[in-house]
Amino acid sequence: MVNKKEIIKRRLIDAAIKVIGAKGFRKTTVPMITKKAGVGTGTFYLYFKDKSHVFGEAVVRIGSELRNYIEDVFQKQLESFKGRTAGPGDITTAQHAIYSSFFEYVDNYRSHFMILFREGLSHNEELAGILWQTYKNIAEDTSIRVLTASQLGFIRPMKRLEAKTIGWAMVGMLSQVAQLYIYDGYERDELVKILVSFTLDGIHRERSGS
Repeated sequence: MVNKKEIIKRRLIDAAIKVIGAKGFRKTTVPMITKKAGVGTGTFYLYFKDKSHVFGEAVVRIGSELRNYIEDVFQKQLESFKGRTAGPGDITTAQHAIYSSFFEYVDNYRSHFMILFREGLSHNEELAGILWQTYKNIAEDTSIRVLTASQLGFIRPMKRLEAKTIGWAMVGMLSQVAQLYIYDGYERDELVKILVSFTLDGIHRERSGS
């Protein structure tokens, strides 16, 4: 059972995510966070040293939740292939489902996404390290999934370094296109369709007679 202290701490982290996600780290103040959480400013300092401290804990929590979210989607797609050989159409469908789920995450947890992928925080070495480790964890997870898909025969054979490179590239690509989606308001389904096509077909030039 969660005790009262844990409830208040979680409320402060939730508030920090919403405020920082909307205003950015630099423009956010502790009073803004406590107002959003519905607690006094003094209460904040019973749990956190400063806004950097609460931000760091927020990043760790968001990163863990996002990794679990993506893993659940991936496992569901693997399960759909159980007992049969996946064809080209199946791979396209699975990739579309995975990318669509990422954009659904962006829609449902906009502040979470903005915190993980917008805040560079190069001025704060400790926070930059936390953000980088979180991003690295997500990219490494993706690399493992690419390698797994290759080993199971869902996609072409590839070595570990190639899978790693592609995994990191996919996370970078998704995070940047999601920002295009947020700021410029492009149609989500159209962006997903383009991303799936690019991921599965690359940018090979069609040759006449091939």
